[in-house]
Amino acid sequence: MTSMTVSSFESSADSSAVPEGSSTLGVLGFTPAHEALYRLLLRGPETSLRDLSDTANLPIEEVDGLLAGLTSAGLVTRRAETVVARPPHQALARLIGDETSRLQDRSDQLEAARKLLPAFTAEHLASSTPKGIEVPMEVVEGADVIRLVRSLTAASTGDLLWLRPDPWNITLGPALTEWVKEVLASGRRSRAIYPARVFEAAPEIIRERAQAGEHVRILAEVPCRLAVMGASAIVDENIGEPNDRRLVVRQRSMVRALTVLFETLWEKAMAVPGLDAHGLADGVGDRRLLLGQLATGAKDEQIARAFGVSLRTVRRRVAELTDELGAQSRFQAGVEAVRRGWI
Repeated sequence: MTSMTVSSFESSADSSAVPEGSSTLGVLGFTPAHEALYRLLLRGPETSLRDLSDTANLPIEEVDGLLAGLTSAGLVTRRAETVVARPPHQALARLIGDETSRLQDRSDQLEAARKLLPAFTAEHLASSTPKGIEVPMEVVEGADVIRLVRSLTAASTGDLLWLRPDPWNITLGPALTEWVKEVLASGRRSRAIYPARVFEAAPEIIRERAQAGEHVRILAEVPCRLAVMGASAIVDENIGEPNDRRLVVRQRSMVRALTVLFETLWEKAMAVPGLDAHGLADGVGDRRLLLGQLATGAKDEQIARAFGVSLRTVRRRVAELTDELGAQSRFQAGVEAVRRGWI
């Protein structure tokens, strides 16, 4: 028997057979010849190998080879010389399901690879980015902080600038205060910004340094611990935690930026009239700060947030202040405070 081409086989088997070189079942790994033979078997669910060879007009050896592929895929079964097509809604559906799962897994893998693109791009750009010069910084701990402050102060001129968000948490605070007193006594100026809650949490700290001559202003919140001494700065961001570790910055542009930060906050901060030895001795400094808030029309809730104290504390202080001034209302208290020169 003369062998025919695959396209001749498909044309003789079914006028609607797929074109040569393509197969709808190709996505499952089948050739056009496999698909054409499978279609023949579906029309005659049970036939002999000889009859199938005659119907397909192909040599029996070639048909036997095509059947091997269909059998291994589970689309047909062979019983001696008899070939039986399995129900396609079972056999073919299983193959389609398996292929769908495989493609889904492949899609997931491709999506995971796609998500790596930004990281790979960043690594590529990093390798091609010009390398700059590292800026040296130091970390100083413990008692070395005191020696560092002394040396930086001695080697600098101009104001000492301080952001002191939580001076009550600084274990070396008393030693630093003694040093600041010495500097102030020598004629050097020191400026410090404290949070409003210092009057609640540690009023003795602000009073002691103010009595020594430090210029003090108050903000509702102070963002970080900072000391600027000429061309050097000491930074520590761990607000709220006792900590004796400090980062020393000597790079000029960074020190200038920190200085600008301080000066910007200094302009926004509130000066406290009477915050000196006499005023603090009788509590005038605290009263004037509270009166200044009341003069702006601030409500008790706003004052509590600004001072970092409870609403009950604010109301108690306002009541005490009103009684002290012999006033019956806040308005009368304001008039009397002006008369006494408190605001």
